[in-house]
Amino acid sequence: MEQRHINEKKFFEAAPFNQLAKDRVGISSLKIFLGKLLYNHIRREFPGLVQEIRKLAHTCRDKLDSLGPSRQTFTEQRQFVTRLVATYQRTAIDSLSRHYNSTLEPEHHLKLRMHIRKANETFGRWMEKCGHTRPFNMVDGTVDKSFTSGPLQKGLNNIDDWILDQYRQSRGAELPGTVNPAVLESLFRQQSARWGLLAKRHIVEVEEIIRNFNQSALQSLFPEDALRAKIEARNLIFYNAAHDAAITQLSQIIVDERGGILQTINHYFADTLVKTREERVLNRLKGVGLEDGEYQTIDLAAITRAAHLSNEGQAVNDIHDILKAYYKVALKRYMDNVVLQVVERIYLGSNGPVRAIGPEYVGTLSDTELADIAAESYTTSSTRTEIGYKLQRLDKALNLAETLAI
Repeated sequence: MEQRHINEKKFFEAAPFNQLAKDRVGISSLKIFLGKLLYNHIRREFPGLVQEIRKLAHTCRDKLDSLGPSRQTFTEQRQFVTRLVATYQRTAIDSLSRHYNSTLEPEHHLKLRMHIRKANETFGRWMEKCGHTRPFNMVDGTVDKSFTSGPLQKGLNNIDDWILDQYRQSRGAELPGTVNPAVLESLFRQQSARWGLLAKRHIVEVEEIIRNFNQSALQSLFPEDALRAKIEARNLIFYNAAHDAAITQLSQIIVDERGGILQTINHYFADTLVKTREERVLNRLKGVGLEDGEYQTIDLAAITRAAHLSNEGQAVNDIHDILKAYYKVALKRYMDNVVLQVVERIYLGSNGPVRAIGPEYVGTLSDTELADIAAESYTTSSTRTEIGYKLQRLDKALNLAETLAI
C-alpha cells in the first residue's frame, strides 16, 4: 500500500496531471469527496428513513395487538382469562338487569332478560290454556272459554259427567250426599297431569335461550375459536349440573303440588268458592223467571225445586266448584314456583350456566388447568417472539436515529 501511494504521488506530479487541483486527485482526496457526497445524500434521505423505521415499528405493534395479550406464562394466562371472564360476567349481569346496548337488534340473543320474560309468559299462557285435562264449566253448564285453547274437541267428555263417574266410583263409608276427600285429590291429580310435561318444555326453551346468549357473548368477547371452544366446554359442566338440578327441583315441585293433600291459605280460594256458589243459586233462580227489579208472582215450589238439587247433583257441583277454585290457586302457585325456583335460582343464579364462569371460578383453577384453557399455540407463540425481537431492533434503531445530530 505504501508503494502504491508513492506511485500515485509520482503519477500526479508528472505533466499533464500536475495541472489538476490537488484536492481532486488521489485516493485520500477521493475518500474525502465520496464521504461528503454520501453524507449529503444521507442528510437528504435521513428523515424519510426515520419515518420508515417508525412505520415498521407501528406495523409490528399492530401485529402484536392482533395476537392479544401475551399468554406464555402462568401469571399472564391467569390475568388474561380473569379479564375476559370479568367482562363476560358484566355482560351477563347487564343482560339480566335489562341494561342492553342500544346498538343491539330488537331480537338479539344478548337481550337475555327479554327472551326469558317472553318464555315465562308463553309458559303461563300454555299452562292456563292446556294444563288441564278437561275444561271447567261455567255455572250455567257451558264450557268456561278461559280453559280452552281453541274449538273443543269432538267427543270430549263433559267435566260434570266425569266428576259424577269418579264420585260414584269412590263412594264408600261416607254418608249419602257427602264427598269423600280422596275424590278431590284424585280428580286434581288427573286434572293437572300435563303440568310436568309443559314445565319440561319450558325448561328446554330456557336452556336454548341461555345457550344462544352464551354463544353470542363469548363470540363477541373471546377472539380465538379454540379459546372460545374451551370456555364453552368448561361451561358445559354448569349446563349439565343446572339441567339435573332443574329436573330434580321440578319433580319436587310437582310432588308438592300433586302428590300430597290439597291445601292453601290463599283467601282467593275461599272467596272464589263463595262467589261461585252464589252465582249458581242466582242462575237457578233466573231459570224459573226471577229477575232483579221485576214484579212477578212467586211460585215457592218452583223456587224450592230450583234452589235445591239432588244429593248427587249437589255433590257434583260442589266437587266441580272446589276443584276449579283450588286448581286456579294451585296453577298460579305452580307457575311461580317453576319460574322462581327453577329458572331464576338454578339457571340464572350465581351457580348457573349464565353467571358461574367468573373471576371467582378462575381463582379455583390450577396453573395446569389454566394453561389448558389459555396457553398460546406454538404458531402464535413463535409469531409473537419473532415480532417481539423485530420490534426491539426497530425501537433501538429509532431511538438511535432520533438522537443523531444529522
